[in-house]
Amino acid sequence: MGQPGKRLEGRRIVITGAARGMGLATAEIFAGEGASLALCDRNEQGVRAAADKLGCFGAGCDVSDEADVARFAAEAEQAMGGVDGLINAAGILIMKPLLETSLAEWQRVLDINLTGTMLMCKTLAPMMRQAGKGTIVNISSIGGLRPAQTTTAYAVSKAGVIMLSNSLAAELGPEVRVNTVCPGTIPTDMVTELLAAEGSKDRLTEAPALKRLGKAEDVVKAMLFLTSDESSYVTGDTMSVDGGWAYR
Repeated sequence: MGQPGKRLEGRRIVITGAARGMGLATAEIFAGEGASLALCDRNEQGVRAAADKLGCFGAGCDVSDEADVARFAAEAEQAMGGVDGLINAAGILIMKPLLETSLAEWQRVLDINLTGTMLMCKTLAPMMRQAGKGTIVNISSIGGLRPAQTTTAYAVSKAGVIMLSNSLAAELGPEVRVNTVCPGTIPTDMVTELLAAEGSKDRLTEAPALKRLGKAEDVVKAMLFLTSDESSYVTGDTMSVDGGWAYR
């Protein structure tokens, strides 16, 4: 097991959606574990501020745009001297039943959550193979494991992320390990609307077996394990970090 604060020393890791929320929390903890980082987000000003704070490379990027992903990947590879890790944290949530969801809204959720994850994996995996090894951790959700009434587009996109990860684990081994993390309810910017609904916070706190909402660091610690050599024989795994909610 690696020394605390050194578990990612020498690693070169791309993190998407890193201007705030789960992506930013991951960047902060991974930087503390010795990783070299390249951060991206549609919010260019925000991600550059995060990168400046952490002393790493950061740039704007729309993960659903193939040309933009290719441009950012080349810049990240040059900035770090290679790439051997990826955290796909970029994502959006639209709180609507399917019958109230427009085609444009449906497509936007899939474009960012699923296609964006695919494009980052497809573009960076060859760099990892060139490096001789690599790890990919894709963030799905408990919404990808069990249905809900008002997040159909999101749930479908996150279920797709799980199958994408499992398929890539089979395709990219043995050089590249691919795993998925499914967070429960984590009070980040993305779930503000969900938590603000009347009675929602109390209901969501009572639902897990552990009777509390999660914290970003709970999820990041799981991703740290899956990115580090501590999980060297783990690939194609779907890890729920939800306080015991999805399978109750």
